Amino acid sequence: MREQSTGWKRFTHGTGCLIMLAASACWAAELPAPAALRVEDLENPLGVDVAQPRFSWVIPLQGRDQRQAAYQILVSRSPDVTQGDVWDSGRVNSDQSVGVRYSGKPLESGTRYYWKVRYWDREGRASPYSKIAYFETGLMNPSDWTAKWIAGGNQLRKEFRLEAAPVRARAYVAGLGYYELRINGRKVGDHVLDPGWTTFEKRVLYSTYDVTDYLRAGDNAVGLMLGQGWYGKREALLQIQIELPGGRTVRIVSDESWKATQGPILSDSVWDGEVYDARKETPGWDRPGYDDRSWQPAQVVRGPGGRLSAQLMPPIKVIDTLVPRKLSNPRPGVWVFDVGQNLTGWVQLRVKGPAGTVVRIRHAELVYEDGTLNVENLRQARASDTYILRGDPDGEVYEPRFTYHGFRYVELSGYPGTPSLDTIRIRLVHTAVRPTGGFACSNQLLNDIHRIVVWGTRTNLHSIPTDCPQRNERMGWLGDAHLAAETAIANFDMAAFYRNFLRNIRDVQSEDGAVTDTVPHRYGRRPADPAWGSAYPLLVWYHWLHYGDRSIIEEHYDGVRAWAEFLHSKAQDGILEYSYYGDWVPIEPTPGNLVSTFYYYWSTDLVARFAELLGRTTDAQHYRKRAEFIREAFHKRFWDPVRGVYGPGNQASLVFALYLGLAPKEVQGRVFGRLTQNIVYENNTHLTTGILATKYLLPLLTERGRGDLAYELAAQDTYPSWGYMVRRGATTVWELWQEKTGPSMNSHNHPMFGSVDAWFYQALAGLRPDPNQPGYRHIIVEPQIVRDLQWASGSIETPYGPASCSWRQSPREITLEVVVPANCRATVHLPKFPYMRDVTVHESGRPVWEAGTYRPGVPGVQAAKEDQRAVIVEISSGKYEFVLRDGAM
Repeated sequence: MREQSTGWKRFTHGTGCLIMLAASACWAAELPAPAALRVEDLENPLGVDVAQPRFSWVIPLQGRDQRQAAYQILVSRSPDVTQGDVWDSGRVNSDQSVGVRYSGKPLESGTRYYWKVRYWDREGRASPYSKIAYFETGLMNPSDWTAKWIAGGNQLRKEFRLEAAPVRARAYVAGLGYYELRINGRKVGDHVLDPGWTTFEKRVLYSTYDVTDYLRAGDNAVGLMLGQGWYGKREALLQIQIELPGGRTVRIVSDESWKATQGPILSDSVWDGEVYDARKETPGWDRPGYDDRSWQPAQVVRGPGGRLSAQLMPPIKVIDTLVPRKLSNPRPGVWVFDVGQNLTGWVQLRVKGPAGTVVRIRHAELVYEDGTLNVENLRQARASDTYILRGDPDGEVYEPRFTYHGFRYVELSGYPGTPSLDTIRIRLVHTAVRPTGGFACSNQLLNDIHRIVVWGTRTNLHSIPTDCPQRNERMGWLGDAHLAAETAIANFDMAAFYRNFLRNIRDVQSEDGAVTDTVPHRYGRRPADPAWGSAYPLLVWYHWLHYGDRSIIEEHYDGVRAWAEFLHSKAQDGILEYSYYGDWVPIEPTPGNLVSTFYYYWSTDLVARFAELLGRTTDAQHYRKRAEFIREAFHKRFWDPVRGVYGPGNQASLVFALYLGLAPKEVQGRVFGRLTQNIVYENNTHLTTGILATKYLLPLLTERGRGDLAYELAAQDTYPSWGYMVRRGATTVWELWQEKTGPSMNSHNHPMFGSVDAWFYQALAGLRPDPNQPGYRHIIVEPQIVRDLQWASGSIETPYGPASCSWRQSPREITLEVVVPANCRATVHLPKFPYMRDVTVHESGRPVWEAGTYRPGVPGVQAAKEDQRAVIVEISSGKYEFVLRDGAM
């Protein structure tokens, strides 16, 4: 028996080892590979012109307390990436998975690099390598460009011959103001209104296309159609680099050998629209063999003079095609389509009729009571497209190329016959940012507000964040840009978009540090209003806060410091007197110098923070000391000790004093009491703020324990409120609290009041980034569970993966579901109602908090405590379901 026993022990020990080894291998195999691989915040980008691009990925581990302990990146010229012949990072013991800098061999122009990554988890297990991704360099050096800027018409062409079909071909193109590239009868790519708008004398963006499949052995033709866009004239730069079998290379460049003519586009304007005469079309002009003897030689021109930079952001595209909802005939020969949604884009027209028939397409946000278009708020913008038929018996289809409109209603006149709803389609057009967020709750009015904010946000992204899309403006007003930024980031992937826009801001900065009201600078002033120009440090801050990539601070530290120094040069005794706009379009005005000093302080404070993050200790101390001086000056200048208010005592003045702590702690309680009194008793729970203070009002109330009052303001449906806009039929957020329809400043699609949507995500859904661990490495989950809401839910796509929070309540129970991505952790606040006593908290049925004590043992739950307002639980990554119950049940 003893031998049997011993043998049994040996058997079980050996088998146990085998089982453990097998299980270990199984677990290792079960680790998911990294996903969502990105270079410079883009998936498989072409044309990267950064010497040390940034790599990012997501660890899709679903279990609890999952994190990366190390990573390894391989970069190769070989598509199978069997080894890192260009860069092998080796095993790097780090949890970093966002913004990892390339550190391999120098990258070469016009080259595709393949890469993959793997990670080790917290137990030291290696994951499989990711699927192979790639990035491709653009023309890295000015000397790589041999093409010349050419002009001479709105159609340009060249023919050339290839000895064989290409192995590889890339087109690098910058056509100003806009272009459409065509090869052998086909449009190249799906970009529209390309390139993005920049300060052209400083920078011109070029796009890179893979045109291998567009070219063939034998004769080929390349063509460019050009529009004026924001450049105001038509010029182009094109370089096609072709690799043939055997390694021979061919380069096709824009130069004096090209031909030019005026095509069917008789005129084009961003504001006024396009006139297209189809009778002047030149069939076959973009194919080989076309007779271009009547065309003129292209002219070589100087070009805009700006640096050529790769367009490393999502392009503008046709996002969707919509069907109009209604059709009316308010006057003989005039037909009006109702799209049902205020949006941006243009009309695709289907028509059949005699040659020379002129069809006019007008656009507007509004109609009069008789159903005709109300274009008064478009000001000088004609917003009209004209199509002249060629007389094709099979019918014709037209849509413009080099303009866009902001509209809900479309008027058709001159149409041959009687149109139907199928006569037109609506092409939705804006920058193709990827949706990344979602919000919903039990109050339908708030869902409707969220909907109109999202529509207004997305349709004001046209390579820059615009103020409005319909009138003779459409500018990158910096005030609008920073106020709408967190809302945009909550709903869309804005990392590359804002990185590009910040570069645009830096391009307009003058030697004294001043920036301009609009970027690129077309409207407004230089220097910018302090509240507008402070978009520079604020957009850097929001980018850092939500994406956690330190490089954004490194890139712009000198610029934002120069802006802070400019403001300092204009200040006297800590007060900044100059102001143009102040708290724009309020119900009650606020002194401009109070607003300007608030942003003077904030810009200075942010420079101090950035300096600390970069380890610039001397700068940090200097700007921290200056910020404290401004704080004291603000209190001394604007505090009224008799009334207990700042400035005139209106809502905005009190918000500015409290939001950043400019008011000393000993008076903050009194000031906050005056603010709530003003809101509730003096204004019947309505706000009186303009665009600036509105952004900070609801977060301020929430932070100070009055999330209930913030909710009441957000849920109002009488003037002035967001709900009032919804009740009056708005489908995007208005420029003004008032409903105005006359010939004045009253856009019905303006994102600057849309900051409320960020509050929906951060307060009602309760998902906030921690400034001390940005990019959602540490998530603060603190939903405001107000009595009027039965449930709310929000989700965001962080740089580390999806995060979400959803909750529902009954009279004595609150259920909270939280998802935290791998590599992240969260602090969860489970709010208590005042009547609750001896609360308990369970997670998936297991106790976490009972009898006033933390109950350890639940996987992923690391600690818990209780204060007057909530039970606060620390958790690692994973999915959790918490239930808080009233102990009196």
